[in-house]
Amino acid sequence: MKNLIEKYRLVSSLLIGTVLSILVVLLWFGNQKIIHQSQKSKVKETAQLVTLQFKKAVQENINTLLNLKNRLEITSGGYFEYWKQDAGRIVSQDPSFLFIEWIDSSMVIQQVEPEQGNEEAIGLDISKLDYRRIDWLQTKNDSTVNFTHWLGLVQGPQAFLLDAPIYYGGEFHGTITAGMNFTSQFDLAMQGVDQYHVKVIDDKGTLFYQYGDDTKAKGYSDFVVENPIELSNTNSGSWNVHVYPNALFDAENRSLGAYLNLGLGLALSWLISVIFYFMQTAFIARKSSRQANDKIRALIESSPMAIYTIDTDGIVRDFWNKAAEDMLGWSQKEAIGTFLPHVGEELKEDFHRLMSINFKNGEIKNKEIVRYRKDGSPIHMRVSASHIVGNSSESKQMLIIAEDITTEAEYKEQLENSVHEKEVLLSEVHHRVKNNLAIIAGLIELQKEGLSDEKLKLILKETQNRIYSISGVHELLYNTDSFTDITFGEYAVKLIDRIRDMFDSADKNIVIEHQFDSRRLNINQAIPLGLLVNELITNSFKHAFNGRNNGRIFISLKENGDQIEVVYEDDGKGFDKDIFDESNTLGVTLIKTLIDQLTANYEIESDNGFKFSFSFEVKGKGAHSNL
Repeated sequence: MKNLIEKYRLVSSLLIGTVLSILVVLLWFGNQKIIHQSQKSKVKETAQLVTLQFKKAVQENINTLLNLKNRLEITSGGYFEYWKQDAGRIVSQDPSFLFIEWIDSSMVIQQVEPEQGNEEAIGLDISKLDYRRIDWLQTKNDSTVNFTHWLGLVQGPQAFLLDAPIYYGGEFHGTITAGMNFTSQFDLAMQGVDQYHVKVIDDKGTLFYQYGDDTKAKGYSDFVVENPIELSNTNSGSWNVHVYPNALFDAENRSLGAYLNLGLGLALSWLISVIFYFMQTAFIARKSSRQANDKIRALIESSPMAIYTIDTDGIVRDFWNKAAEDMLGWSQKEAIGTFLPHVGEELKEDFHRLMSINFKNGEIKNKEIVRYRKDGSPIHMRVSASHIVGNSSESKQMLIIAEDITTEAEYKEQLENSVHEKEVLLSEVHHRVKNNLAIIAGLIELQKEGLSDEKLKLILKETQNRIYSISGVHELLYNTDSFTDITFGEYAVKLIDRIRDMFDSADKNIVIEHQFDSRRLNINQAIPLGLLVNELITNSFKHAFNGRNNGRIFISLKENGDQIEVVYEDDGKGFDKDIFDESNTLGVTLIKTLIDQLTANYEIESDNGFKFSFSFEVKGKGAHSNL
């Protein structure tokens, strides 16, 4: 027997070391895969944040120009006397605006702010420019905001052009047009994100912005993220934002610690192999065994992981190495012979549960637990346990290998907190949008107080209702746990009550009936649908019941598969479909525009009263979503 052990002890030890080394390598590759996925998620989150920052910067500039357009339309052109001052202020304060100009309805540039440097543009007839004429006329005909691709201008630099059509008095009066270059704002958004190379390409495939070192990081080729930017309120196609890690990302994320852990794991594997070798040697000679044990202890003492052995009762029997002392705070003298010092009374039940798992499965691998150091501070540990020796249940001992993963646990908690902060931020965005819309409605209310013209007051009141229709959606989103959909029935009832209060009259009795199911819509469908309901009810109150003391309005919304079907009826005097198709009034124009936004099919019946039916497809996340 002795000769047999002597003959094969080296082979068996090498075999064990090889098997353990293979296991260590497999575990290491699994851990590297997790780290790789975590880094990939980090790149994806960063790309999403950068895309949102870019979109916000562009959308704010679009809204700034639309506000200037709205002032001109609300004042029926009276604001042309002051618009250059506003335009000059916008250009001076926002470097993204290269200039703002007024192109009249004959397609001639009448004014440019600033004039200096743009003299060649004044008096220019853009109908002679092939790259401008078609899109500009389309803006005139469709009343849509035209956002061009990246192009060269008469003034010299390249930029995007944004044409905002101006309508008042039922006529087209040209466009307020801005030349925009977003480089400075995008650079500001990219501060602190030097680990990535970013490119932005417009809907024609033209690269108009890039940032950061374009040297790609080796080993991160599958990290490239491409996100679209949809510009709302314009006819622009999607922009594409390309984000991929560069050499700086590689330098910051490639950790030598991972390879060190691999080396330590392999060293530990061969250490166990050596232990096994010396255990066999101890069977041959006691003296050789004592020498081998001394060597083993030296190796364990030098291990960076806490290593100790315990019996089935949790009593520390051996191998409380230097790493265990440093990690937990108790010296070897204090720990050996006592119950595990870092397992308090409140944790004994958890310890015995782990022991039952150990006896059932034969081992514990990479179990993450929380224990307490000698100073009382918590420590997160990754523990592996396996049986060492024992001829009976009373003498069984286990080798415990523990790794301090407190930093990793804290990073995980930070990631979870970051997700929560983003949810709070999204809620706050909806709250601020709702408040800003309320301020605008309040300003309109103040403007009404100084007016004696009842027709103009009614127009402003209708504008307020349209603002409230949008604000109501954001109010619901602020008060809900879900930011992807809105209970339209709850929102529509409040909207109907507000319109009824606006037109309530003692000499008329108008009954509004409704049937709404529980269908939930995303914000980009709820807002145009709410505005559409607002326009239809307002038009009925204004025109359908003239000369009558009573009337009835009925609205229904129901779900049919992936389609939402809406029916609006009143028993008023009716409305000719041909007149509807040809009308250019604001109300009808709004209804048509909102129908287009919903991509809805509609029908009009006016044989007995007025019936307006339309249906549209429910959109999920993505380009049509509010996320």
